[in-house]
Amino acid sequence: MSNMRKMKTIMAGVVLCVCMLCGCSTYSNMSLTFKVGTGDNIKVTLDTSGGLRLSQTDGGYAVTEGDETVLQAFFVEQAVYRQYMDAAETQEGVVINRQGTENGITFISYSYDGAAGMENNFIIWIDGTATGMVAASLADLETADRAFQSLSFSKE
Repeated sequence: MSNMRKMKTIMAGVVLCVCMLCGCSTYSNMSLTFKVGTGDNIKVTLDTSGGLRLSQTDGGYAVTEGDETVLQAFFVEQAVYRQYMDAAETQEGVVINRQGTENGITFISYSYDGAAGMENNFIIWIDGTATGMVAASLADLETADRAFQSLSFSKE
């Protein structure tokens, strides 16, 4: 076989491999849109490529992995959001894991040893809305944080 023909065969193989790898994207998502008491329409989107699932609950939504509920969340107005923030910032025994503003939300992540066990919770304000959210988890911090990081929010 000539060198030119070998080169063409190798190049065709490389192109085929690249095309196959590009076709193997594992990104998928699920979304729910809620008309909340503040008058906002909030779209909650979950990246499900890691095996997480999103479902509607009474007054909010849940993120599950298999049979386990990883996060359970509900929507709040500004006054209730402020009460949760004040409690997280002042209550004895609360450990602030992280807080910040990213991807259109302002949030605080905290842990607390409650009656049901160690809680890893999130208080969220959706920027540009009149809507906040409280998400609670009894899963370990790494699992709860992975679920939280898989969520995104938008005003519709």
